[in-house]
Order: sequence, then C-alpha cells, then structure tokens
Amino acid sequence: MGERPNISVQVIPWSAGLHALTNTHTMFLHGAGRIVAWVETGYSGELVQETTAVDQLQLRYDRVRDAALSPGESREFIERMLEEAPCEPSI
Repeated sequence: MGERPNISVQVIPWSAGLHALTNTHTMFLHGAGRIVAWVETGYSGELVQETTAVDQLQLRYDRVRDAALSPGESREFIERMLEEAPCEPSI
C-alpha cells in the first residue's frame, strides 16, 4: 500500500512513547472548501466538524507524524519485522 502515490505508511516506534492519539484512528476529509475529521476508538466513531476541534486534532496528528519513522524507514522496518516473524505453513 505504501508504494501507492496517494498513501503514506509511517510506523511510530515504541521509543516515541504514548501520544495524544493513542488507541484512536483519525482521518481528515477535505471537500467543499473545508476539513472535517472522523475519529474512531474501539467503542465508537464521531464526525468532528467544529473548526477549533478539527484544528486541535490536526495539530495532534502532525505531532504524531513527526515522531514516526519516515515512509522509507517505515517500509524497511515492516520488511525487517516480516523477515523476523515466524511463519507457520498454512494447511
């Protein structure tokens, strides 16, 4: 997926510690001249439309992204983990 031009995959290393979006999935939706956010947890999802709240989520997202490995480093990390993971043959 990370090789597609419209997708970036970045891994946050454990050494980065806890962050403001732990256990939260956040997507930003752009359209009609505005940005809204979809925030999901293990229990619910919410569409965030209020500008100040979306701005706060964007800042948190940016800080998490800054703590993550670059897309290239992330790809190398994932490949290394796949090589090291034991794989049982499927039956």
